Formats: sequence, C-alpha cells, structure tokens
Amino acid sequence: MSTKALYVHIPFCDHICGYCDFTRFKYGRVISDDFMIRLIQQINALPNDLETIYVGGGTPTSLEFDQLEALLQALKPHLASKYEWTFEGNPENLTFEKVSLLHSYGVNRMSLGVQTSNDDLLESIGRHHKFYDVGKGVTLLREVGIHNISLDLMYGLPGQSLESFKTSISDVLSLQPDHVSIYALTVEPNSLFGRRGIKQVPIELETEMFLTCIEMMTEAGYEHYEISNFALPGRRSEHNQVYWRYEDFYALGPGSSLKVDHQRKTWTVRLGEYLQKDAFKEVIDLSLEDEMFEFVMMGLRIREGIEYRRFEERFGVSMQSVFQDAIQEGVNKKLLLATEEGIMTTFEGYVMLDDVLLPFMDILGDE
Repeated sequence: MSTKALYVHIPFCDHICGYCDFTRFKYGRVISDDFMIRLIQQINALPNDLETIYVGGGTPTSLEFDQLEALLQALKPHLASKYEWTFEGNPENLTFEKVSLLHSYGVNRMSLGVQTSNDDLLESIGRHHKFYDVGKGVTLLREVGIHNISLDLMYGLPGQSLESFKTSISDVLSLQPDHVSIYALTVEPNSLFGRRGIKQVPIELETEMFLTCIEMMTEAGYEHYEISNFALPGRRSEHNQVYWRYEDFYALGPGSSLKVDHQRKTWTVRLGEYLQKDAFKEVIDLSLEDEMFEFVMMGLRIREGIEYRRFEERFGVSMQSVFQDAIQEGVNKKLLLATEEGIMTTFEGYVMLDDVLLPFMDILGDE
C-alpha cells in the first residue's frame, strides 16, 4: 500500500497558549531559517504523488513571507493531480499577502483555531485574537479563493458554561464553515494550565457540551461523520480520513508521528537534535495484533464504522474470526450494530467508544 499523505509540523508560534502541549517554540528568525533548510531537504526526499498534505503546528502562518514561500515551493511538486492541501492558521496573523500566496501555490483548504467566540475566555486561555478576527479571516479566505474552511472549537474551558458554549457554536455556524472540529480541553502536565493547577470541568458538563454540539451541528445540516468532526456534504477532511482508515502516512517536524511499513515513529522534540540528524523519540514495531486493534479503534471513530471486507483485505483473515466475542458483547450491550457488511457503533457506543473498544483489546491480550 503506497503512502499518499503527509503531515508537516511547523513548531513555531508568535505566542504560547495556556492549554497547548504540542511541540512548539516562540518564533525566532535565525532558528526558524535553520529549521526550514532542514525541513525542505526532508521534503525533497519524498515521493511525488501525495494526495493529502496537512501543514499544522504550532502556527504555520507565523512564518515570515519568504519562509512560507520556500515551504510552498518545496511541497507543491509532491502533490498528485487531485489533492487536498490544508494549512492551519491563527485568525490574527492571516494577511491578504500570506493568504494570496497560499492560494497561488494551490493550497485549497484552511483550518483556523477559533476555540471560543467569547473574547474574555479567549484572553484567559492565552489566545491573541478576538472573535471578530475569525469573521474577518473567513471573509478574507473566501475573497482570495480558498473556499474549503474548517474551524476548531474547544469545550470544557475553565469558566465556560453550557450557555457560553452554545453561543460559540451559533457564532461559528453564522460564518457557514465547511467543516468544524471540536476538542475537549485536556489539561496536560506540561502545559501552562497544568503547571498552574487548572482543573478539568466536571465530566457531566463536558458530556452535556458534547451532546449539545452534536444536536446543534446536525440540526444545521452538518454530518457528524467522526466523533469530533462535522462536515457539510462533500467536505469531510480527506487527510484525517487517512488516519481513521488506518492507512500509512509520512510526517515531518519535531514531535510529529508517522506510520509507514508496520512502524510508528515519533520525531525527537528537541529542535537542535532534529536539525542535526534523523532522531526519533520513539520507534514502535507494530505487531499484527497491534494493527488489528488499531484498525478497529480508528475505524469505529467514523460514523459508518468498518466494513468486514476492508479488514479481510488488509489482514487476510475475517474480522469475525478474530473479534466475534467482542462484536457480540458490543451488540448485546447495544453499543454496536452488526450487519452482513460490517459493524458500526450505536449513538450510545459512539459517545462511549472506550467501553466499546475494551473487549477488542482484551481478546488480543488473551492470545
């Protein structure tokens, strides 16, 4: 199976948000120049028929104009004739010049970090934009010609009420994005929030926010096609579906993970080391059992679930012969639906996916 997807991690930001635990560094011209030279060497070694490229971070749009152009020049020759090319950006550093540059090189999808439409909450989590900037950014993207726009929302933020989250959903819907991703706040130990001892909101409130979002988004005509993602018809994220179908993908940039040829590798998070050599923080050889379980774990995140045919094509055995007991347990608990074609979660199973997956993990653990 040839690898058709690439994730590029740009580890620089103009500022660091309180909840962020990604590999990121405050932008500096000299160190970012060194990084770009190294990154472009790595890009040049990749094949030329990539169907999806996703440039995330960090904040890719924090790069200066000439650096951004060098990155676009390096990536463009590696695209297949039909492709999806996504860039992440922060609303406050989208300029006409940068957006026009992205469009001129063929970038056809943008993902903006909104997080919330409440300006006080934005300030408290360390964001430097106001919700007004999001509307301005969306308008700018459409004027320049990038029409496939995804917006990110967070829930469970410190001090966020259910009503405040509902308002954020309504405000985001008023911008008519093509795609919306939602994320629960996770307080990671290494984030600023973790070091300050900020606690997660109660799980009951988090669940209520999640269910409310599903209801409001589906009422507005969006498909809830993956646990955390909503899309207008025909606007699903092609790149992320590579992960959920458990296909191989390349990744470049400190802290990013790739999966190729039954191995998952995570690049070092040390920028100095990354610049010097191919250094990995972790290399995992995936066993057949690992891959079977992860195939199920990722596949059940998608609303349509898993076709038996795909499992058999991939592993040479029927899914029922490996996981019959786990499937039956899920069906008995009304967490899974099984048809002749495959399995998918019920709505309850979707919301409680960990409970669905435990029996699948147990079966492989017993072997």
